[in-house]
Amino acid sequence: MVKKGEFVTRSIAGETLVVPVRGQVGDLNAIYSLNEVGAFIWDQFDGPKSLTQIVEAVCGEFDVAREQAEKETSEFIAALEAAGMIES
Repeated sequence: MVKKGEFVTRSIAGETLVVPVRGQVGDLNAIYSLNEVGAFIWDQFDGPKSLTQIVEAVCGEFDVAREQAEKETSEFIAALEAAGMIES
């Protein structure tokens, strides 16, 4: 999975914001706010990675059971795909 299109990512006061850029202009109607885990997963899309690799990274970074990490990571990735932010 990799990031799709152009996005600007900024951390402000402990919150990660992702803004799509279209035609060199930020689309302020489509700002995404990510929590700590979501931001970590977003950062994993720096190159092609499988769901298994991302889940392993989440388990290594956070104190979470593998089953829970798989379920929640899959749901988050599905939401990112639905929003057109990543592609498999």
